[in-house]
Amino acid sequence: MQNSLSTNEPIDVEEEELAIRFKTLCIYLILLAVPGFFINKLPLEGVAYEGVKGFIWFTYFMVVTLIYKEIRTFIRPLWKVNAFKKPGTWLWIFLTFMLPYSLLHLCLYFEVLLDKYFIFYFNNHMMHAGSWRQTIDVAILTPIWEEIVYRGILLTILLRFVKSYWAVAITSILFGLVHPSDIWLFTILGGFLLTMTAYKTKSILPAMVAHSLWNLNMVQLFLYF
Repeated sequence: MQNSLSTNEPIDVEEEELAIRFKTLCIYLILLAVPGFFINKLPLEGVAYEGVKGFIWFTYFMVVTLIYKEIRTFIRPLWKVNAFKKPGTWLWIFLTFMLPYSLLHLCLYFEVLLDKYFIFYFNNHMMHAGSWRQTIDVAILTPIWEEIVYRGILLTILLRFVKSYWAVAITSILFGLVHPSDIWLFTILGGFLLTMTAYKTKSILPAMVAHSLWNLNMVQLFLYF
C-alpha cells in the first residue's frame, strides 16, 4: 500500500480538473459574451420583433453549450429528473414561487418597498400582458439558459472553492444584480430561493420549473391573480 503512493506523479487529480475547468469556463464565457453583445445590439425593436432577440440568443447559447463537450460534461450531472420523485422538491418549487408572490402582493397592498411607478401602473390598471413571443422567451427560454449559467455552472464552481452559504449568497446576489428592475427586491429573493432549490435538490430542473412559473406569472398571470 505504501509503495503504491511513493511516486512522483501528483495524486491530487481534483485540483488538476478544477484548473482545466477554469480555463474552459473562461473560453466558454468569451464565446458567449462577445456574440451576445452583438446580438443584444441587433436593430430589432418594436412590437413586431418582440422576443426575437431572445430566440436568437437562446439558440446561440444552446448551440455553444451543447457542442462544447467540456461544458456539456460539466453540467450533465445536474440534469437529474429523479429529483421530482422527492416530495421535498415540490415543496421547494412551491416556496420559490409563493414566497415572492405573497410578498409582492403585500407590498402592493401597503404600497411599500416597490418602485412608485410600478405601484402606480398596477393600481391604475396600466400594466399589460406580454405577447406570445415575449411569453415564450421569458417563461420558457430564459429560465433554461439562466439556470444553466447561474445554478448549473456558477453555483457548482463556487461550491468547490467556498463554503456552501457563501456560494449560495454570491450566486443569489449576482443573479439579482444583473436583473435590474422596478421589483429588484424580488429578483434577489427569487435568486436566493432558486439557488436553494437547486442546492437542496441537487438538480437544476426544479429551479427551471420554479423560474418558469414566476416569469409566466410576471408576463401573463400577474394581471389576473
